[in-house]
Amino acid sequence: MFIDDTKKKLSLGFLRRANKTKLRSPDWTGTLNLQRDTLNIIVQQLEDSGGDDVVCCIAAWEKQDKNGEPFATVQLSPKFVSRQAQVPQESPLASFSDNPGDLE
Repeated sequence: MFIDDTKKKLSLGFLRRANKTKLRSPDWTGTLNLQRDTLNIIVQQLEDSGGDDVVCCIAAWEKQDKNGEPFATVQLSPKFVSRQAQVPQESPLASFSDNPGDLE
């Protein structure tokens, strides 16, 4: 499935340092606004793979709020698949007939 880079909205969220209450508590927590386009592409990649999971990309940018507190803006996106990888390449021999008698 080709990823349309012209879509207007990105699946963006944020992470802030969490108040750890237990040793295994997360260091950062937050939310993500998952856009329908992003979800549809990820679901299609999952269906195309026939597996139980799909690799997605996540990116983060470190920032500070007005009080100087650190947070990260995060983006979820489908793994990029080039058009060339998506379209099966026809073999150069595919135009020849499998029946040698047809070549005469």
